Amino acid sequence: MLLVGGYTTNIPQGPKGKARGISAYDFFPTDGRIEFLGFTPALDPSYLLTDRKRSIVYAVQEVAGNGSAGVTAHKISRNNRGKIKFELISDFTLASEDPCHLAFAGNTLLVSSFSSGHLHVIERQEDGRLGAELQTVTLEASKEGKMAHAHCALLVPKKNWVLVCDLGNDLLKVYDRAEDGTLTGRPELDLPFQEGHGPRHIALHPEGDLAVVNGENVGQVHLIDVSGDRPLRATTANALPERVIEEASGAAIRFGSSGKMIYTSDRTFSVVTVLRVDERGKKLVVRDTFPSGGESPRDLIVSPNDQWLLTANTHDSTVGVFRIDPRGGLVHHHTFRKVPSPSSLAWL
Repeated sequence: MLLVGGYTTNIPQGPKGKARGISAYDFFPTDGRIEFLGFTPALDPSYLLTDRKRSIVYAVQEVAGNGSAGVTAHKISRNNRGKIKFELISDFTLASEDPCHLAFAGNTLLVSSFSSGHLHVIERQEDGRLGAELQTVTLEASKEGKMAHAHCALLVPKKNWVLVCDLGNDLLKVYDRAEDGTLTGRPELDLPFQEGHGPRHIALHPEGDLAVVNGENVGQVHLIDVSGDRPLRATTANALPERVIEEASGAAIRFGSSGKMIYTSDRTFSVVTVLRVDERGKKLVVRDTFPSGGESPRDLIVSPNDQWLLTANTHDSTVGVFRIDPRGGLVHHHTFRKVPSPSSLAWL
């Protein structure tokens, strides 16, 4: 089952909110077809995260102020006639602005709030419901004129680190994670990016020793070695031609399930770039760049069988479906229209 989150309200200088909430679709891996099943109302569920074992989808409420920013959790079930049901099991309000990303860290949920620069650590109970907020980490400006923007967090299990993309400060911030889930900053381990690059999203290689970060403002992908005592940049590759990398508006980055291929999207040029990772040499090799099948791809996702890639094209309300060839390249299969303002894709 494919779940789609999107914007339900208009975002200033951003997409128009046409979505009704969180939508569910059947995905048919034999032919790449999707078929609408149903939806549940939600306020700007712009990022989704699923617990497939418990059939739960967590969604941000990407709202600035007004006491409406938060996280919801829905349990999803389906009867023998195929009818879908969403059961709201948690509705958690956050004292922050514009929560935009979710990540699991053991028995906690990490919520990155972009505008206010907060990282929230929320307890997850055994049944998947949200419990107490264990901690709120406030990211600080690194120097005058800067503003912290927490855009994405990631647990590195082998190190028990939580890495946070601070887009505003051009930093990959490092936190130690304690047994109770709380975080302690390790500023001496933070990895700086060049001024204005804006590290946006991070993904962990399946083996857990490498990570990749994409820049929002500069079209580059950074391979990060997380196997040592501190994160180190192993190499950087252009995800766009050199002449236009500073016109980028990078969005999502994902590994294929095998860890050999990396896929990243850019909204300015509406493209997906495919890179291959050389694990032994710790290098990145750009394979090719492909039209995303729509306009302004905010998210992309690889199917569990590693045979399909889907793009969430926010500005023209489409989902692009691509076959992944044996070498990791993309072949456009179909573009599904009338998927309102999609911004996040997740499998359940």
